[in-house]
Amino acid sequence: MEKRAETSHHSPRSVRTKKEPSPSAKERKTKITEEEESGEAKEAQIISSSTVVNVDSVRERIKEDREELLGLLETEGPGEGLKKRYLGVCELLLIVLVLTVVIFFFPISIWFCVKIVREHERAVIFRLGHLLQKRPRGPGLMFYLPFLDVCNIMDIRLKILKIPPHTVVTKDLVCTEVSAVCYYCIKNVSLCYSSLAGVPDVLQALTQVSVREILAHHAFTDILLDRKRMAQEIQATLDSITCRWGIKVERAEIEEISLPPELQHNFAVEAEARHQAQVKVIAAKGEKAACEALKASVESLSGSPLVVHLRLLQLLHSLRSEQPTVVLNIPPDVLTQSIDFASLIRPANQGLVAGDSSEDGTKDSPMM
Repeated sequence: MEKRAETSHHSPRSVRTKKEPSPSAKERKTKITEEEESGEAKEAQIISSSTVVNVDSVRERIKEDREELLGLLETEGPGEGLKKRYLGVCELLLIVLVLTVVIFFFPISIWFCVKIVREHERAVIFRLGHLLQKRPRGPGLMFYLPFLDVCNIMDIRLKILKIPPHTVVTKDLVCTEVSAVCYYCIKNVSLCYSSLAGVPDVLQALTQVSVREILAHHAFTDILLDRKRMAQEIQATLDSITCRWGIKVERAEIEEISLPPELQHNFAVEAEARHQAQVKVIAAKGEKAACEALKASVESLSGSPLVVHLRLLQLLHSLRSEQPTVVLNIPPDVLTQSIDFASLIRPANQGLVAGDSSEDGTKDSPMM
C-alpha cells in the first residue's frame, strides 16, 4: 500500500514535467515563428514590388503543352469530344426493320451493304444523321446498313495546297505580292469531317492571314534572305490552329515574292554597279600582272642594248603587218646612238657562206 501511495504521489509530478516545456524551448519556437513571418513578409514585398518572368521556362512550358496536345490529337479516338448519343425507340425500330429486310433478301441485299475502303482512305459513317461513336473504318471490306447509313470516304494522304498571290505589307512599308504552298494531311478523320465543311478553302484563308501577320513583323530584305525561318514560323502558326480540327500541317513554304517596279529598278541598278566594280577590279589585277611581267623583262634585257633594238625592230614588223601606218614616239637618246648594223649582219652572212661551201663540198666530193 505504501508503494502504491508513493507511485500515485509521484506520477502527477512526472507527467507535469513532461508536458510543461522549458522556457528556453518556448523562446526558440517564438524566434523561429517570428523569422518565418518576417521571411514571408519580405517575399510578399518583393513579389508586390517587382514581378520577374523567366522567358525560357515559359517557352519550355509552351513547347511541352504543344507536344502534349499533338500527342493527344494523334492518340485520341475520333468519337472523343463529341456528345454521346442514345438511340430512341423509333431509331431502334428502323434498324430492326432494315436488318430484317437485309436478311430476307440476303443474296441480293448484300451488294448494297458492302463497300471496299482502300489503304489510303478512311470511311466515316452517319447513321440517321448522327456520327457513329467509333473509329473511322478502313482499310478493307466495310459493312453498313442501306437507307439508314451514309458513308463518306476521305483521303488521308499528304495533300498540297497552293496559295495564290496576295498583297502583303512588310515592316518597312513595302507592298509586295506573295504566293505560298502548304502541305497537310488529315489525322483525325471524324473530327475533321464533323468540324469543317471545306478543308482547302479554310486552309487557304487561314494561310493567307498567317502569312500577312508574320511577314508584317519583318523587313523586306529579311524576308528575302531568311525565307526558311519565315516558312517555319508560318508552319508552326498553322499547325497550332489546325490541330484542333484534326489536321496536321507538315510543311509551309513561301513560293514566290514579286517585287514592285521601283524595287526591281533599284535592284537592277545595284546589281549593274556591282558587276562594273568587279570588272574594274579584275582589269586592275590584270594590268598589275602585266606591269610586273614587263618590269621583269626590262630588267632581264637592260644588260644588252642591242637586244633591245632587235626587239624594237620585231615590234615594228608586227605593227606593220597589222596596220600600214604606225606613229612612234622615239626618245632622242636612241636616235643619237650609233648602231653598227654591219657587225650584226656580218656574222650571219659568214655563217651562210660557210654553209654553202659545205654543201658544195658534199656535192663535188669524189668520194661520193
